[in-house]
Amino acid sequence: FFFFSFFDYFLFFFQNHPSLTTDNWIKIDGMKSLQSLTQIVDIDDFNGESRSQALLATIVSIHEAESIVASLHEFPVDAIGSSPFMKIYGYDVERLCHQAHICARRQDGDEYVVESILTHKKLGVLIKTVLAIEAWRTFVLVAPPKEDDAVASSSTGHEEDGTAVTLSLTNTLAERLAENNSSLRCAFILHVETTLCSLINLVLYRKENVEEMDIDCCVALVDYCARQMASLAMPIKDNPMVQRQRYAGTVEEIAKHVQNRSILEEIHDNLLDCEFKTAVVATSVARHLCEHIDILPISAQTRILDTHDYLQMMVPLIDEPPWTRRRRVSSSKDDVVWEKLFDNHEWKKVAPNELLQITKCEAQCWIAVFHLTCSSVCRQRYALNVYRKEHLLRLRKYLNQVMVEQLPVLTDVMRYMDELALMHVPEMTTAGQGSTFLMQQVDKLRDGILRNQDWKEVANMQYRSIFSKTTDAEDEDIRLLGTLYDDDLLGTLFDCGCSTPLENNVLSLPVTMISLSSGSNENIYNLTPIDDDEVVIPSSHGDLKRIKLKLHCTREGRFMFRKELSLKAIISVKQIETYRTLSLDTCLSVEIKKPQWIQLGRTEEDGYALQLSFKLVVNEDEDHTTCGFVLRQAFISQPL
Repeated sequence: FFFFSFFDYFLFFFQNHPSLTTDNWIKIDGMKSLQSLTQIVDIDDFNGESRSQALLATIVSIHEAESIVASLHEFPVDAIGSSPFMKIYGYDVERLCHQAHICARRQDGDEYVVESILTHKKLGVLIKTVLAIEAWRTFVLVAPPKEDDAVASSSTGHEEDGTAVTLSLTNTLAERLAENNSSLRCAFILHVETTLCSLINLVLYRKENVEEMDIDCCVALVDYCARQMASLAMPIKDNPMVQRQRYAGTVEEIAKHVQNRSILEEIHDNLLDCEFKTAVVATSVARHLCEHIDILPISAQTRILDTHDYLQMMVPLIDEPPWTRRRRVSSSKDDVVWEKLFDNHEWKKVAPNELLQITKCEAQCWIAVFHLTCSSVCRQRYALNVYRKEHLLRLRKYLNQVMVEQLPVLTDVMRYMDELALMHVPEMTTAGQGSTFLMQQVDKLRDGILRNQDWKEVANMQYRSIFSKTTDAEDEDIRLLGTLYDDDLLGTLFDCGCSTPLENNVLSLPVTMISLSSGSNENIYNLTPIDDDEVVIPSSHGDLKRIKLKLHCTREGRFMFRKELSLKAIISVKQIETYRTLSLDTCLSVEIKKPQWIQLGRTEEDGYALQLSFKLVVNEDEDHTTCGFVLRQAFISQPL
């Protein structure tokens, strides 16, 4: 990979940078009710310890988030890729999405990005924009294949016999972009769809947020997720998107392909990669729709259970998972390893005896199956027949004790499968209890986007007015987007070379100040590190650095603490203010004359341990005697 040109490297960075990927945006850290799940932990990140609080950084402030959300508006298909579109959705919404996921990791309830989207009623705008970008990449960037054309595979997707074929992109906008050296703008447009889909996924995590969608948006989103899941479930021989992931080849083969590919092939590769990432996130969105199906409109329920039959769509995704593959690591066909798709859209090697460990991608389908088989709404409305029964029973062989231990709710799915195996069902069923007349709501949003469109003319107009005016090397919009990943804070939060949890990168940043409060007395002391007073101490959780802190009292005179302490310490680190908050309620003893030590936080749980020393002080005067405690010393311990 050291032979990449600048633009090849930038695209490689774009495709692999964790801040641009989707799986870390799939939130399945627990559901809210009796149907809750235990946390699903990726095997490479699991260490048997309690995870510390999530990142408490600020990329977009509350006021800026309000301003960005208020400015969101729809773009027609012919305006996709324009400078205003790139500024709003490529730059502002990208930062907004990062901040939304950071807020969600805090678990303190202050998800101000999501709240702004709901307050300004912009969820519908996000859904309509996703549909517009989908139409753009399907009908404008590349022409849809004809029904009688054989669907070819990706230029990097290999059939089982090793042959690779490419889709025909002649006479399309993609071909003209390649001639103009404008591949980066196209790549960022495709990435916006993934970003928006991820943001929608985060918004729909909570049931009350799903209720904010109107009927048209619900129907459109159900249809969109069905199309994305169908693209994942399509047979491998006719699926260039999954072929590119499944038959990736060795590192040497990938490097050779990237080094020698044309700009048109580069655009095609980016298209397939972004389609795959978006489809993976859409599967998570579908899981939220299944989880909250009881509050969806009847038309959306009908589409989930009958029109698209989400339950049957989950079967091939579990039976032939697109997020599991066997990859050759050398020229020998026998030298292969098992890999699974983990966070950050990263394929990681998995030992054969660990293949039953459930990843987040796999869990989404099983959670959806749980809701579609065990919720009362689905059981009442889902019309079983022989075909559906036989197709669904294909999942029974995967339900075993290992799976149940990781997802306890699968116990109910096992019971349902056992009951289904004994159940007599009719040969065929017709929705509406035997009625031959079926009415359903049309997807008005997508229909409005696609109706009366001359896609060839749209492509010509876009090329003339948007893409032909500049190349990647001169594109000011690309320069603006590039500043997102030059930012030191984003580089810290989303270091693509990091193999440890994201928190650890920030936990190792130097502490700049600690603000100490007690009860209603805010910011009594500011504690700052003494540079030359740092020692390394070993611990059972790894080496720690212990730093002595200088005490700066913000009050006049000497502040006296009462014996009942209610302390709060706000820790700021380099480039991130108010990164972590530690608190402790305790009581000091007036019987002990020696200094008394207390500790706020634990390094293995909170990432920091703040140790404070208090000394009893007795003041005697003619009338009465008072006693209190003064702060004498302070130390902070953090991971190296």
